[in-house]
Amino acid sequence: MSNYLKDVCKDGKAYVLDAVGFFASIQTSLTGKVYTVPGIIDEVKDSESRKMLTFSISANKVIVVKPDRKYMSKVINAARSLGELGRLSETDIDLLTLLNQLLSSGCKEVYLVSDDKSVQNVALALGAKVLGIKYRALRKPRRYVYECQVCGYVSDRPGTCPKCGLELVRKRVK
Repeated sequence: MSNYLKDVCKDGKAYVLDAVGFFASIQTSLTGKVYTVPGIIDEVKDSESRKMLTFSISANKVIVVKPDRKYMSKVINAARSLGELGRLSETDIDLLTLLNQLLSSGCKEVYLVSDDKSVQNVALALGAKVLGIKYRALRKPRRYVYECQVCGYVSDRPGTCPKCGLELVRKRVK
């Protein structure tokens, strides 16, 4: 991790924003440092949100970071154990890797701002706090499996049943 990220985390609070945070321009009202990854910047396409985001980046309110890959394995393992790995995009994994990098650097409070329940779920498992914009955020991690409705085969990944060929259905483990 760069020394810059370590120095910023001395404040103790950091926010990691998914695209929904930028659509709501929430970065302008947060008191801590705001981080995101390049893939999220590419997702912000509407002109008003893009303008606010560009301004926030130029004012150093939003810091765009390509996360260090050494923090990714914990994210992958957490996502796999929760049954979320197949639902995460490459950008989602990058965002969660950045979140894990900040948590590992000693930031006392790291908040994920996202309405994506799969991303929220993994963030909670990593030890972050979660804020939703349009929808209420998850409070604790949830585990899912993928199950064949015919033969009962269970997997931690979506796809088709290797025994009977039917599509596996996502099911929450209580």
